[in-house]
Amino acid sequence: MPVNVTTFIGVCVMLPLVVLLGVWLYEEYWFRRRPFVPTTRVMVQCDICLHHFFCEKDVRLPRCPQCGNLIRDTHA
Repeated sequence: MPVNVTTFIGVCVMLPLVVLLGVWLYEEYWFRRRPFVPTTRVMVQCDICLHHFFCEKDVRLPRCPQCGNLIRDTHA
């Protein structure tokens, strides 16, 4: 069964695009159905080493896990 070159190239280009579209639509569908869960953690950035990390909201002076610096304004 002979296949035209343009048809073969068209299928090779369109098939991955269709698969990506399907995966994208599937992820969007499940993302919208997931409930929002609020977190008790806040993202903090160290002033010295600029390391980002999560700490609990009720911690007064969290310590940077990378350099050991005490972070002051976590709830600003």
